[in-house]
Amino acid sequence: MVPELDPDGVAPVEAPYEPHTRRRGPEGTAAPAVRTTADLARTATVLGVVVAASIVLGRLTGPSGASLLHNRMLPWILGRGLGVAAYLALTGTVVLGLWLRHPWRGRFRRPSAAAILWSHVVLAAGTVVLVAGHVTSLALDRYAGVGWSGALLPGTAHVEPTPVALGTVAFYGLVLVVGTAALAGSIGRAVWFPVHSAAVLVFCVSLAHGATAGSDGSTLRWVYAASGLVVVVLQLTRWLAGSLARGEGLSDR
Repeated sequence: MVPELDPDGVAPVEAPYEPHTRRRGPEGTAAPAVRTTADLARTATVLGVVVAASIVLGRLTGPSGASLLHNRMLPWILGRGLGVAAYLALTGTVVLGLWLRHPWRGRFRRPSAAAILWSHVVLAAGTVVLVAGHVTSLALDRYAGVGWSGALLPGTAHVEPTPVALGTVAFYGLVLVVGTAALAGSIGRAVWFPVHSAAVLVFCVSLAHGATAGSDGSTLRWVYAASGLVVVVLQLTRWLAGSLARGEGLSDR
């Protein structure tokens, strides 16, 4: 889901994505990559949207902020809040990745492929950080019944072992997907791209984890339903449009 872009930035080409690509200087030497003001603005906007959405959901599902710091359930509340934020960031990452390689994207000039790609990378990094905070908060919470063993070893949590195990599996899948993408410039496409394409499966496992773990699954059911529907529609239409395009190409020969 993270292709290299063509020169016009309109359609992806089947070539490895190099996340650490640098501009070429004189005589083919590598020049430092340049971050423009637009790049920084896009990054701030993406992170701002995730934080704002997390605050709104937190206010809807959590206790009042006045008593939060003195609440013995603070680690659990923090863990749940970070978990919801991580899920939203993961949803955005997967949606942007699917749209970036969707056959229909070429019909639209905005947002540009470069902007989509940059937002995709920023959200992926943000997802990893939020998930790390989510896991740490719940592992340190003595009331949650998870602990470090339950957080890192599937099926060993004392409370809701199956839903927590789904989260652990999704965590390892996320690390694998993001880690191989980060190494795309060092390893071949045949190695990293099939693993990266499993991001949709990681999303599905994360959705199941969020919907079944904790006490706010029913409150957020519409969030899970809507996000799942968007990902399924994008994945199916991308597959169908790609299959039809390949079929037409073969019939023209």
